[in-house]
Amino acid sequence: MKLACTPEAFHDTASFVINNKYLVDIRWRAALKMLQYNLSPFDIEYLFITHCHHDHYIGLSHLIFYLAMKRKERKIRSSLKIVGPAADIQLVVERAKSFLQVERFPGADYVCEIIPSIPGESFEVEEFRLDTCKTKHNVEGLCYKFTDKRTGVTFAFTGDTAYHPPIAQLAKHCFLLIHEASHGPNASGSEPEAAHSGALDAARIAKMAEVERLALIHCPEHLRKESLKVAKEIFPATFCPLEGQTIMLKSNDKL
Repeated sequence: MKLACTPEAFHDTASFVINNKYLVDIRWRAALKMLQYNLSPFDIEYLFITHCHHDHYIGLSHLIFYLAMKRKERKIRSSLKIVGPAADIQLVVERAKSFLQVERFPGADYVCEIIPSIPGESFEVEEFRLDTCKTKHNVEGLCYKFTDKRTGVTFAFTGDTAYHPPIAQLAKHCFLLIHEASHGPNASGSEPEAAHSGALDAARIAKMAEVERLALIHCPEHLRKESLKVAKEIFPATFCPLEGQTIMLKSNDKL
């Protein structure tokens, strides 16, 4: 949806950082935006891609180039680990590197460890666990449930999707659900090819999931106020995050 995938002046598309070291999707100016908010691209250990539409990976070549150019200034890990939909993630990383002409300019290359994921699969390391389900979109997409294994905090984030009740099951009793609202205050269509949600859809999923809070993202700037209003009528604990905002999460006693 063009209103949500192209940023308006002084804004960017949806992307966020978890615990200062896990990046979810990579917007147009992600590397520079991290610096603006006192986050270092060097600290990013994992990149989680929800799906491979342009506005969710468009900043990947910028991040790779930044890490490659700056690696002599700071000792950093040997690779960037990228989790994403198995159908597309390999190609997207290859094309990002092709854009940088890494065969011609090897100094612009940086090692990326690709971790393809199929909806329904889980991925677990010492510090976190990712559970996934399919989204309702026109390319393969992943809704992720992130569990911080040190604190027990859980939250879920959708990427792009039409109204899709299985997301509520994945997000059940999470502290936070981050859900797209590309259609603003409206609901997604009922047609089979529907690919995006509105605030009404996000609120319905949050209510079914019995989460503590709902964050609306991927919402056109001029529709944020009205979107928030209609979502709160269904799920009062709804908010629209601001760019650069830090959100502190806590463990949900329902878990």
